[in-house]
Amino acid sequence: MTAVFDAPELVLREQGRVFSTRHHYDLLAPDGNALAVVEEEQRRGFLGIVTSSRYVVAADGAPVLFVERPARWGQRLEFHAVRPDGSPLGRVRQENSWGAPRLEIATPDGVLARMTGGAWGSREWTVTLHADPRPTSLRTAGDLLGGVHRRHRTFGRAVADADEFVLSTDPALDPDLRALLLAAVIALDGVRDQQKRSAGRRGAT
Repeated sequence: MTAVFDAPELVLREQGRVFSTRHHYDLLAPDGNALAVVEEEQRRGFLGIVTSSRYVVAADGAPVLFVERPARWGQRLEFHAVRPDGSPLGRVRQENSWGAPRLEIATPDGVLARMTGGAWGSREWTVTLHADPRPTSLRTAGDLLGGVHRRHRTFGRAVADADEFVLSTDPALDPDLRALLLAAVIALDGVRDQQKRSAGRRGAT
């Protein structure tokens, strides 16, 4: 894939948003060194409503990963990770409409893992192997592939909320799979944002 995904730990730091609805992140090494940037490109439909998005992960000005969020009519979102050459890397699908997000992570061959956690205000998620559909078995179903820790950040009186996600993975994990897990972290933040917006709309009615 690229050296960006060689490190077993990655930090996805969201930039504070006051007026923009688009996501902007810095992808960092644990020591704070910048590895890449992540920019959301939104597609809008009737009345300016956002219908779909594409997250561009770029290092040194060149894309190293695309994360597509197609239009979905319903509560559950889906994201597709795509290599720069256009070949599919995998899919991340929201499994539940309510409560802490639970995500299914799949390679083009089949379901690989599930990301669960975040219940009762927890800031922790775990990524557990479901089954390795590739010819060479990764491990045993139920084994831990990685973990995600969310740090909440608020910037001054502007109340520009942003999160920082720390993705920790097995050092032996294939870089392509680590890139797919990063796409799952981007999906996690996207699902959480949609849930917050939905809760706000329900509260206003």
